[in-house]
Amino acid sequence: MDRFEYPWAMQPAISALENLGVLPQRLEVVDAGDQRTVFLNGHAAARYGCDDKVAERVLLTQLAEVVPLPDRQIAAAFQIHPVTLSRFRAMARSGGAAALVPSKSGPKSPSKMTPKIEGRCRALRQQGLSYRAIAQRISHRGVRISHVTVAGLFQEPSVPPPPETLPLSQDPASPEAPLPMATAGGESPCAQECPPASTMHIPALAAGECQHSRYAGAMILYAALARLGVWDVLARLGANAGPSRRFGWAQTVASIVFCFALRFRSVEDWKNGLRRDLGVLIGESSAPSVLTMRTKIKAVAESLDPVAFSRDMLQRYLALEPVWEGLYYVDGHFCPYFGQHPTPKGWDSKRRLAAKGHTDVYLHDAKGRVLFFFSQPLNDSLARALPGAVAEIRRVHGDQPFTLVFDRGGYSGDAFRFLQAAGIGFITYLKGRSARRQYPWKRFHRGWFSFEGQRQSYQLFEKKTRLKAVGSMRTILFLGDDGQQIPVLTNLVATVRSAKIVHCLRLRWRQENSFKFLSEHYAIDQIIQYGATPEAQDRLVPNPQRKALKQQVGTLSKQIQSLEAQLGRALDGNDEGRRRTTRGFKIAQADLRRRIAQQRQVLSRLENRLRHTPGQISAQRVDKQRVLLREDRRLLVNALKLVTANAERMLALCFNRVYECPKDAFSIFRGLLQLPGIVRAMDPDGVEVVLDRPDSEKVAEALQELLTELTTQQSRMFGTGPILAFRLSDVNIFESLL
Repeated sequence: MDRFEYPWAMQPAISALENLGVLPQRLEVVDAGDQRTVFLNGHAAARYGCDDKVAERVLLTQLAEVVPLPDRQIAAAFQIHPVTLSRFRAMARSGGAAALVPSKSGPKSPSKMTPKIEGRCRALRQQGLSYRAIAQRISHRGVRISHVTVAGLFQEPSVPPPPETLPLSQDPASPEAPLPMATAGGESPCAQECPPASTMHIPALAAGECQHSRYAGAMILYAALARLGVWDVLARLGANAGPSRRFGWAQTVASIVFCFALRFRSVEDWKNGLRRDLGVLIGESSAPSVLTMRTKIKAVAESLDPVAFSRDMLQRYLALEPVWEGLYYVDGHFCPYFGQHPTPKGWDSKRRLAAKGHTDVYLHDAKGRVLFFFSQPLNDSLARALPGAVAEIRRVHGDQPFTLVFDRGGYSGDAFRFLQAAGIGFITYLKGRSARRQYPWKRFHRGWFSFEGQRQSYQLFEKKTRLKAVGSMRTILFLGDDGQQIPVLTNLVATVRSAKIVHCLRLRWRQENSFKFLSEHYAIDQIIQYGATPEAQDRLVPNPQRKALKQQVGTLSKQIQSLEAQLGRALDGNDEGRRRTTRGFKIAQADLRRRIAQQRQVLSRLENRLRHTPGQISAQRVDKQRVLLREDRRLLVNALKLVTANAERMLALCFNRVYECPKDAFSIFRGLLQLPGIVRAMDPDGVEVVLDRPDSEKVAEALQELLTELTTQQSRMFGTGPILAFRLSDVNIFESLL
């Protein structure tokens, strides 16, 4: 290590660095292919391979010592943290360039698992001992071997059998094609495309070995995730969490699902859980840390298209439960941003002001089920987002008719013409002066519509409203609870009952309730990803020069008015005994009149410049470019939040079949996800989840029916893992097993 040979010509570059201290400091790092070039004040100072970390560390320390630049600027150029650069400098000062060479990764000493110890482990395993018991037997004062090392001796790669269900190439949205889901054998349609068992590693438990978990109830979500086909979709899209020995992409996705299903407020809040108990849910000795979670989320988001994942999940949702009457509810949800980046502003309805942030457009059905979302980073109006929503629905529906329901945010003549030309029905509120017109109550008649077993009655009055460049549209007025006349605008044909149209629009409040539920329980407002990129598309902004000219014109006009008022006061106070003629008065006030004339000439020139100054100018010319927040990780996590919400809703509805109390079923089911229990290995391909019995006998009976139904489905962990079986136990079952 005394001699360190650089793989690139360092010495000439360093000698050049010593003479650049007096120049204006400008450092740039440019990657071209597999080579990285460092420019100082426009001159190439060094070049090395992008994967040569040793050369990069040496160059970093030399730059920090020679070039008069702050550490944070040098670190930003090389995309590292300033603390990392400070650590490299300290290592170079103490040990020179040799200290910057990374140490050997992996074990630093010979393996503890010698052939003799390995033979003893296999002999003890044949006697029926568990991994932990074997580790205790073979460990002594000088050598400590963990049960994980022992378990590694007996793990064999498993090859999944060929699928027996419907291939994914068939359209799941067609009525003849059932939803691809786990078969009785437990294999998914994408089993051959899924990564091997080494990628989704699950430590094997000995038969009868059990682990207690504070959050064992959340494992019932595996059954809903398998029915939704989450693992198949992610495997087909090529999900990958990067090279690692633990926590593959499937375990990362499961950790995100459990994070929000257990009502952790954010990914950072994951650290407040019991990592050992959370690790049982994903088949590990402990759950990943927050830093590991963020690293894995970044890798998974970069390996696939989050929007494609949301689109595939939309097909799964509709295949399981079609949308009633083809009725889709579209609305935007604004998420505020409190960082330093100059992001576009939008309307924050909660604070009732314009604020920085981004808008997400969501699709719901008449039952309030969230189906899909896409981002609007420029905070465009809902009317401009309607074509995007129509395009996403067309991917699933094809040429089949459907209807959009939205609020006044989507009221636009252009949007109405677009929907009319596309043959798409819509229902919204009438907006404008005609919406405030009142009609006699005697012109209203009673109408009704039956929905979900209840009869809805309204006082209705129907008429026609002509919109500019759109034509005559059907308008239905109904009386609100306070007697207010509320107009509804639609292009649906007259055969559709008026009461049905009004009730479908009033069901839009289910979407608002869904936004409230998702914000409180799944934190869809959070921005989990930092960093931004400049806006690629140029735009027109108000010309700041015109604004400055207007201010100058206004200021000068006030000065002229003040001088003219002074001249008027002088005229009113003129002594006619001394100055009887107007000419004499003008001669006496010559200085004041001259100042007014000069100011008027300046005002005329400013007004002429103002007329020839454009009102809007390119944002790039005035350096008013906005930045857009990076969204790949946020889109993936939000899509998984919607998957979790739909999986929880699916299980809660099954739970309510026996519980028969819709008002309490969802809130009680949220508590059942946090039931403690035991995860026990029954055989190499089976895991039993034993949950503690709830105190309420009514809740326990409904939960027992749900667990029995889930056990018959024979769902697998991560789609290709062991088969899960669920049952309910007595409260003291854990003590009896110990």
